[in-house]
Amino acid sequence: MKVLIAAHGFLPSIGGVSTHVATQAKSFVAKGHSVTIVTLSPGPVDGYGYRVVRNAGPVQLFSLYRNADLIILSNLAVRLFYPLLLLRRPVALQHHSESAFRLSRSWFSMDLIRRDVMSRATHFMTSAYIGRKSGLKRFEITPPYADPHNITPGIARPPAERNRALFVGRTEPEKGLLWLLDRWPIVRKSLGVDELRIVGTGSLDSEIRDRIDRGLTGIEHLGGLDRSATAQEMASCRYLLVPSLWEEPFGAVALEGIAAGALTILSNRGGLPETTGELGFFYEPGDDASFVEALKRARNTFDSHLASSCQRTEWERAVRDHVDRFNPEVDVERIIQAMAPAIAHV
Repeated sequence: MKVLIAAHGFLPSIGGVSTHVATQAKSFVAKGHSVTIVTLSPGPVDGYGYRVVRNAGPVQLFSLYRNADLIILSNLAVRLFYPLLLLRRPVALQHHSESAFRLSRSWFSMDLIRRDVMSRATHFMTSAYIGRKSGLKRFEITPPYADPHNITPGIARPPAERNRALFVGRTEPEKGLLWLLDRWPIVRKSLGVDELRIVGTGSLDSEIRDRIDRGLTGIEHLGGLDRSATAQEMASCRYLLVPSLWEEPFGAVALEGIAAGALTILSNRGGLPETTGELGFFYEPGDDASFVEALKRARNTFDSHLASSCQRTEWERAVRDHVDRFNPEVDVERIIQAMAPAIAHV
């Protein structure tokens, strides 16, 4: 089967959608399907194990859509789905955010054509949270995964070899990084770590540098790292902090953190509770006492893992059981089965 996946952002750009799309594409290939990624994101086109087309013109885009047996849209990007206004093809729409649920009904809005595609698509949600927000009666849940190509068995270092805390993500206001830096002295003392590493880039990079220059110690901003290097950072940190202030649609970084052996401390927002389940140390962003309590629970858990190999082994078993629930091969099969009736009628 010829599968076309259309995504606004794609590797090497940083983000959960980019990683999700790349992993999903490899899983389709592993099942014997031919895959093409079409994206607006700049970058190389070779070395992925499947075809990547960047910034396709109208003629090429129409040709790609016409020849595909299955089209998967990652969110609704008009610059990518416009051929579907004329072509009737099987369309799976993966909702990685709430953007498609707040469409205007004005006759003068581009949302009219988005509504047309929405009405013909089969819907897949990144989390149960997003499904609830959609208001749709019928949808499948196909959540992101812990990157199986870089977070591999054996990558996690034992507790005694771990140090520091880690933040991974876009350095944007909604990710809560400045909120975290404001509380770094408390974090440092509560967790017993001397360093917070920041992996990622964004609009707050200059503010982070300014704070470090003004004397904020124990902070190292590594900038953007590739997936392999990021996985190694997760595998060697004690704690991963996910202080999102907005309602994350899912938050795959939290799932990857526990998969790499980090104790993950995260805000109780949006889809984040689905990423770690009971293995996460949750707090309410507006409640500092809740945050301090989450830090304390994480520290106690780390100390127990150092002191007791039995407790550490039990935790690792629970992590494996949880992470195994997020399986790209299962999700690919779920998409194929859900789309089978539409594909058969083409």
